[in-house]
Amino acid sequence: MKNRRSRSFKKELIYSFLTIGLTAIIVLGIFQFFQLSSLIEGNQDSQKKVTGFLEDNIESYMDQHGRIIETMASNIAPLLEEGRTSKIEEKLRDIKINYPGFVNLYVGDKNGESLVFYPSVYTDGVRREHLNYSDRSYYKDLLDKNKQVVSPVFYGRGGTDVLLVAIVSPIFDSKGKMQGYILGAIDLNALEKYVSTRISGEASYAVLLDQDNNVIVHPDVDTRTDMVNLTNSKIVQTINNQSDQSLNSLTVKEEGSEKEFITYAKIRNLDWTVWIANPSTLITKPLRSAANTILWFIPITALFVVLASLFLTNRLERTIRNLLDTIKRYSVSYKTNQPVQLSERIQGPQEMTDLLAHFNDMISEIEENRNELIDLNTQLEGRVQERTANLEQRNAELQAVNKLITPVSSKMDLPHFIQLCLQNIEKSVPFNVHIWFRELAVTSQAIYVDKSLQSYLEKNVQGTNQHMEPIVLDGLPNGYLIVDLLDGQTIEPRGQEFLQTFSRSLAVMLQNKLLFERYRNKHAELDAVLESMSEGIMLLNNDQQVDYVNEFFLNVTDGDGTNGPLVHLSDVIERINILFETSTEDIASFFENEASELKLEYKTKSGNADFYMLHKFSVISDEKKIGEGLLIRDITKEEEIDTLKNNLISLTSHEFKTPITNIRGSVETLLREDVEWEPDFQYELLEGVHEDIERIQHLVDDWMDISKIESGSMYIERNMVRADHVIEKSIELVPLSLREGATLTFHNKAEDYLFFYADKTRVQQVLVNLFTNALRYNDNPQKQIDITLEKKDDYLTIAVSDNGIGISKEHLQKIFNRFYQVDVTATRRSGGTGLGLSICEGIMEAHEGRIEVDSKPGEGSMFTLYFPIREGS
Repeated sequence: MKNRRSRSFKKELIYSFLTIGLTAIIVLGIFQFFQLSSLIEGNQDSQKKVTGFLEDNIESYMDQHGRIIETMASNIAPLLEEGRTSKIEEKLRDIKINYPGFVNLYVGDKNGESLVFYPSVYTDGVRREHLNYSDRSYYKDLLDKNKQVVSPVFYGRGGTDVLLVAIVSPIFDSKGKMQGYILGAIDLNALEKYVSTRISGEASYAVLLDQDNNVIVHPDVDTRTDMVNLTNSKIVQTINNQSDQSLNSLTVKEEGSEKEFITYAKIRNLDWTVWIANPSTLITKPLRSAANTILWFIPITALFVVLASLFLTNRLERTIRNLLDTIKRYSVSYKTNQPVQLSERIQGPQEMTDLLAHFNDMISEIEENRNELIDLNTQLEGRVQERTANLEQRNAELQAVNKLITPVSSKMDLPHFIQLCLQNIEKSVPFNVHIWFRELAVTSQAIYVDKSLQSYLEKNVQGTNQHMEPIVLDGLPNGYLIVDLLDGQTIEPRGQEFLQTFSRSLAVMLQNKLLFERYRNKHAELDAVLESMSEGIMLLNNDQQVDYVNEFFLNVTDGDGTNGPLVHLSDVIERINILFETSTEDIASFFENEASELKLEYKTKSGNADFYMLHKFSVISDEKKIGEGLLIRDITKEEEIDTLKNNLISLTSHEFKTPITNIRGSVETLLREDVEWEPDFQYELLEGVHEDIERIQHLVDDWMDISKIESGSMYIERNMVRADHVIEKSIELVPLSLREGATLTFHNKAEDYLFFYADKTRVQQVLVNLFTNALRYNDNPQKQIDITLEKKDDYLTIAVSDNGIGISKEHLQKIFNRFYQVDVTATRRSGGTGLGLSICEGIMEAHEGRIEVDSKPGEGSMFTLYFPIREGS
């Protein structure tokens, strides 16, 4: 293969400059292209977000006006039934004043004839008369659906002849039948202004169509007078053909106009369509401009780089060529052993002259070093031969000792550990070697237990002569290394020295093995004790680095399980700062030895709190501090017990103090001898005393019930009970003061005369408690309690739902606990000790049933009771 001729230095520089310049421009162009593409995508995403925002605003706008019409329908229902048209007109006027988006409003009867207009005199100055609107599509739609409808765009009459959209709601009489309807006409001009204020951009525009594709908002349509239908529009057809009718985008070109980028959405509750459009040419204009700039900039840059590189390389090439000629002359002289003719200067820059001077010095030094290396090499060859012989001899000895080195941390027992050591040196020692150590005899092939030295030598050593080296541990011989010498075998002095070294090394290994086994056993015992503790413990050295931490401590301080290892005390402090609800000052005070203990609070994902107590202690060894320890205990149960006791004392003292104070005041008043009270007044005081005594009796009964439930002695007398009767009776037992202004509705979805086995009195106790709670914890001006009776499989279910304040998720699992109240201070308004629901649960369990709860804060709660229908189920 023919070698390709190398390029000259001049060409190489020109190509390099040109490549660097063009690469920089291209990379910059690509970066700018992707940057502009990202900007275009960002603008399109922004347009999509604006479309979604506009969709939500239009839906909110119509929903707000729809709720006003629906609310007014229920408010004027009794007025329409009584024929009070003047009062109805006042209501319509209030709507018009507060919601100017309505052009006009009117109320009609069930036959479609208008009854009350507002405004009664419109801009044309003519007073509105009764008109018949039964031919309107929205009236027919209202009769068909019997609920609120929103009409398509239509021409108004009777108040205005401009285009309108109507919101129509039925008006029902007291029997639930439609007696008329109320209509609010939306001003499309006001709606268009509402839409236009929510989009931006000089070329952007918004379009809004009704359910029949009639224009509600369009920049090219006068929606006050022109009704335009866009069913045949290519944009509308494309949107309707999309399978996904949610927020989306497309690029489309209408006939006679340029291509546009459309982001659209379907307003599902109204079946309206809204979109925002932008010309595609305006979106891609920056990208085209950047591409044109890069295309003409590339050749100009290439020309400039070539001219500049030609000028620079011509000057540099002349100097390098002069230096290269000088070096070639030096090379020829050196190879032929001719005297080197050193040149003092060459033509070129100062750096090239300095380079030549250094080259001259290097040639002289190389010549001197070459002669010195020849002499030194001769001397080293002799020394190497001498040292090689010595090293070979020592290597054989070291190899035997190295074979003895076995890791003491292995799990082998002592006999097998010694046997492994012998097996490792077997090939390096030309004798039969035995080890006797503390009644234990070992060879490379066998292990003997409970062997005295004398008996082992007599039975297991074959040779007539033995050489023995003591194995010394702690200054005393604990065993012997025995060399079995056969006939004709002798040990030279150097061999004896090796055996002594061998026995000492073996003694060290055995000492380390015994110490390691003792340490490992103690360490295992300590680990087992620390890991089995019900508290967390951490040990730190004097450098505040973590030496040990047990599993309990790690679990408490690990949080969500994604934290790193605990290496230093600073890691522990940082973890405590992140996980626990404790002030930085308290943490600093504890770790600076100002506080002996630190209470920690951890908020779980469910909203509950776990409490821990952190203690610190010093670790002392030989009266010297070697570190510190941290001990953490779980005190959550203790905190819950303290909280329970405090709440119990507070609630009980409050519940008993109030009636006792009332009784005492009434009795002291009656005992006054200086006043004669009227019988009615005396009766009234005694009646109050009686009520307070009943209140105390009720509290005592609750205590007795909860005690019975706790001890398992809750007694129920089961009989055949009719379900609907017990519910109706329980409703009657609710105090009249609580039922005032509330509606309790019973829904019987079971078959007639549904019976089940239960204690009627206890069932009523549970139901009355649920009714009372539903009324007490209800801030809704229209309190609504729904009681539903159903049969599900072998269970009879009674569901009690309300529209009260509701219960948050973190409290749902605890409301059946004794003395538990969601908010003790809020509960003061209605009294109670927090035992009611606990008693209810106990009664349900005594019936072999259960109670379940589902609640949403601000919306209400639903308690469901499950009773087995059959006896003994």
